[in-house]
Amino acid sequence: MTLQKTYICMGIILGLCLGISSNALATHIRAGDLTIRRLNNNSLTYRITVVLYRDITGVPAGDGLIDFGDGTDNELVSSRSLGRTEDQLTEILLYQVDHIFASAGTYKISYFEKNRNPTVRNIEAPSDTPFFIESEFLINPALGLNSSPILLIPPVLQARIGQKYTINAGAYDAEGDSLSYRLTICKQGRDVPVQNYRFPDDPNETWTKEKEDCTQPGEFYIDPATGDLVWDAPNEVGEYNVAFFVDEWREGIRIGSVNRDMQIIVKDVLNLRPILTLPDDICIVAGETLTGTILAEDQIERICATGDRMPTLDLLTLTLINNIPFSTPSNAPNFTITGLQPPVGKEEGIFSWATTCNDIREQPYQFTFQVVDNPRPENPTENAKMQLGDMKTWSVRVVGPPPQNLTAIANESNNTISLNWDDYICGNVNSIEIYRKVGSFDLQMMCETGVPDYAGYEKVGSVEAGVTSFVDTTVEKGANYCYRIYATFALPEGGESMASNEACAFLPATLYMTNVSVTKTDETDGEIEVSWITPSDDTLPSPVTYKLFRAEGLFGKQNVQEISKTFTVAENSYVDKGLNTLRQRYHYWVEIYTGGTLLDSARIASQVSLGASSNLDEIRLEWEAHVPWSITSMDYPEHEVYRKEQGESDDLFTLIGTAQASQFGLQYVDKSTESNPLIFGQNYTYKVLTRGTYEYDPLPAPLENFSQELTTSLLDTIPPCPPILTLARTACESLVANEIDPKDDCIQNYSNNLTWEDATDAECENDIIAYYVYYSEQIAEEKADFNRIDTVLVRNYEHINLPSLAGSYAVTAVDESGNESALSNIESQDNECTYFELPTAFTPNEDGINDTLIPFRCPRFVKSVTFEVFNRWGESVFKTDSNINIEWDGRDKNGELVSPGTYYYNAEVIFYRLNPEDASESFTGWIQVIR
Repeated sequence: MTLQKTYICMGIILGLCLGISSNALATHIRAGDLTIRRLNNNSLTYRITVVLYRDITGVPAGDGLIDFGDGTDNELVSSRSLGRTEDQLTEILLYQVDHIFASAGTYKISYFEKNRNPTVRNIEAPSDTPFFIESEFLINPALGLNSSPILLIPPVLQARIGQKYTINAGAYDAEGDSLSYRLTICKQGRDVPVQNYRFPDDPNETWTKEKEDCTQPGEFYIDPATGDLVWDAPNEVGEYNVAFFVDEWREGIRIGSVNRDMQIIVKDVLNLRPILTLPDDICIVAGETLTGTILAEDQIERICATGDRMPTLDLLTLTLINNIPFSTPSNAPNFTITGLQPPVGKEEGIFSWATTCNDIREQPYQFTFQVVDNPRPENPTENAKMQLGDMKTWSVRVVGPPPQNLTAIANESNNTISLNWDDYICGNVNSIEIYRKVGSFDLQMMCETGVPDYAGYEKVGSVEAGVTSFVDTTVEKGANYCYRIYATFALPEGGESMASNEACAFLPATLYMTNVSVTKTDETDGEIEVSWITPSDDTLPSPVTYKLFRAEGLFGKQNVQEISKTFTVAENSYVDKGLNTLRQRYHYWVEIYTGGTLLDSARIASQVSLGASSNLDEIRLEWEAHVPWSITSMDYPEHEVYRKEQGESDDLFTLIGTAQASQFGLQYVDKSTESNPLIFGQNYTYKVLTRGTYEYDPLPAPLENFSQELTTSLLDTIPPCPPILTLARTACESLVANEIDPKDDCIQNYSNNLTWEDATDAECENDIIAYYVYYSEQIAEEKADFNRIDTVLVRNYEHINLPSLAGSYAVTAVDESGNESALSNIESQDNECTYFELPTAFTPNEDGINDTLIPFRCPRFVKSVTFEVFNRWGESVFKTDSNINIEWDGRDKNGELVSPGTYYYNAEVIFYRLNPEDASESFTGWIQVIR
């Protein structure tokens, strides 16, 4: 059934006209949500479901109005009662309708009901405020057809003053899309928020003073990951409405949002809520069985007062709410109550789930448990009998098992490495991802999927499901290559497996670099010792010589220089001098020649580059090197960290610790302690000795190399002084003297020139490394009014390609630690000589001369022009708001030439001005059209 829209203007909604039927009068709505489900795989037919919760003291339910958001007629839908809540005070109503959408697109589907519950405290005039929910839904075949998440848990849990309130919507997405949660303001119409809406923790109200544990302030929030809605804790009796969205994501794109508007009923009762205790969130490998104990306990005494005797619970009911549809009935979790009741106020349940490959997905399963108490029936007051509960969510992620029996075999004849592995155990696998690094790494996987970035592997390939081999053709001789693989699973569920075992293979070479060690750190006289291993084969054609090459950076062969020395077979090391080892980084390689012909080249090896970042009480060191050997090997895992303090001689470096590179990567934290105090303002110089190996027995190990020396200090928290800024102002006379003829291009580019000086103050540091430039088109008085437009290293700046000169500027200074100064003085200038003038006649006769109406000269500092022409009877014949040069060709709105004569115009011109109140000017006049 469809209904043509009848528009009723409702003054109580501030003049908003809503398309509603006069018989849609169901009232006293407490809560509701709207979801969408696709009915089959290939059609655009969807089922819209609205579930409402009605206070039974209101008018019985009537028809509800659903807007499909696609321009088709709204539809009145009859309700079906699903019964009442356990307290018999709320009726649950179901509205459903099927709808065919014409095409792909984004649709906002909404439901309108006339009146809310009349006693809601955080909504002004609730009985006269409509109930409106609106869910957004994307139909996009490129992302796959989709159904919205469904909300499995009804919003019926009541709250008590002073007690933490937690509820969860139990959102479940059939396709396994990622879900997130966010609060929103309750609505009374499309894009119309409830008037004067306030959240329960509004600081101007007394509804939330302190938490359940008596700490302040209280809080109200929704967990963006689990969807737990928490109010800790209500302070005043009443009904409060809150709303939130469950956002659905696929491939990083938000494809839908389900809206729930719900009511929290707060009472002051003698009861205390029970408390649930769940296991920690967990990850489990598909094929394993998960078990866990869920414990529920009654509170013996009040949280914020002692000595008040509370009746114990006779019965505690623990229920699994989240009835997730699993792949097969035999695969569904099992939840068994152990039956500790009665008489103790305690109950527990045993959760068990035998997982399979079909349960693998990227997003965790969220099992939401609820406990509701049952106060003693003989309690003399009805108020004491109100049931209270607790709700918590247990997140369980199911990941794929690792691929098995990966092997790697080097093929020296063609410089490749062949990988093989067993067919993957799960049939729903999508692909096998292949990762590689030089040298082995002891990856300690704690249910972590894929290959983490910190392990240093890089992706080298991917094969389809069912393929069990791969040939790596991108390897080079002279390195030990180590591989791991893992499985991925198709979207929308997605998910990954854990990584396989590591498999390594070594490709022998003729030459091997072994050392690139910094022996002296200096800006002009630095030194690096380079070593290599030459082949022992004496059958190579004579003469055999070697050449050594150096390039800048850790890799890439930039600015290559050949060392001016020819090396013989007996020479295998060289000290490279006169380098900038303080600021620059270098890498090296050796080439072998026989009879002047290049025979082979060693793989490049870089120096160890040391970096540091500081905190208030620690200095974090990190280092890297691009070398053909492993510096994270389990065979030589310890790198040594040395330090000397300010003023000490070069030979007084002290070993302060070792870094376990094979476990924690190439890093070390020098933390200030009682036994190792680091003093603010004092410089510390560090260097690191790395140990590495080719993991190939014929080659020596360990290979030891020093980084450059690095001097740093604890985090500097003192910002520089604000600079002193000067803005070069542009005189109007210079602009008038350079007017542009309007027949030419009227695009005018202006520029503002800034210069500044560093301030000198004993309380400021002068370790400035850069300046931030801030700009606002209008008047600005503080930092929040500006936008940062650039970072410069010098004390001047030209702001170019501007449509006007108006603007405000400020600069700040930034030091080596990232401290930013306060704003400089603010310098501003306005467009003092704006200009816009029109002629009084033009000749649109298509002779190429004066055929269009354009301004005299180019409009100066004009942002926009709304220009309209009227004939002598006051009829509009032409209008434009898209061209500041107007360019009227003498034709009317229908494209017909207007008759010669006098016409009148009105021009509303917006100029670029510093003060927005000065920006608008009106121009009126007459124009003679001459033919």
